Amino acid sequence: MGATMKIILIGFMGSGKTTVANILAKKLNLEVIEMDHLILKKSGRKNIQEIFVKDGEEHFRDLETRIAKEILELDDVVISTGGGIVMKQKNLKFLKKGKIIFLKTSFEVLEKRLMGDSSRPLFRYKIKAKKLFDLRQKMYEKWADLTIQTDNKTVKEIIKTVLLKTVFKKSVL
Repeated sequence: MGATMKIILIGFMGSGKTTVANILAKKLNLEVIEMDHLILKKSGRKNIQEIFVKDGEEHFRDLETRIAKEILELDDVVISTGGGIVMKQKNLKFLKKGKIIFLKTSFEVLEKRLMGDSSRPLFRYKIKAKKLFDLRQKMYEKWADLTIQTDNKTVKEIIKTVLLKTVFKKSVL
């Protein structure tokens, strides 16, 4: 039996984690796991915003930690995490079971993508979102095994970088 693979994508909301995870999983014939979808399923809520409004962010983060613990026992997966996974130090021990890749996207690019998107509860107010962005950037950098600057890259280029720095690097050694 060959080595197992676990790729974990982190980054701020709108950085492309879900898109990259889906394409990468398909290329590598791995299962894709979208943490926010699992959180919604477990919560019984319609969307993330509803969890924040009715149950609070703390409840959401607790669900996120429980799900991280469960899914990071799986092998041969590409996991798209929620943007706030780094807000709880406890999550790091679960994430370190895989290769953590930070999709680094500038605030300006994210702003263009997300302004007016009502499904993004934490991006409603620019100043608040910028503070959150700055705080999380430090955590993403600290936790990541690999950082990919995405601003001027296509999805195809991002996928190629992930493959070269993780999958093909292992097969050459």
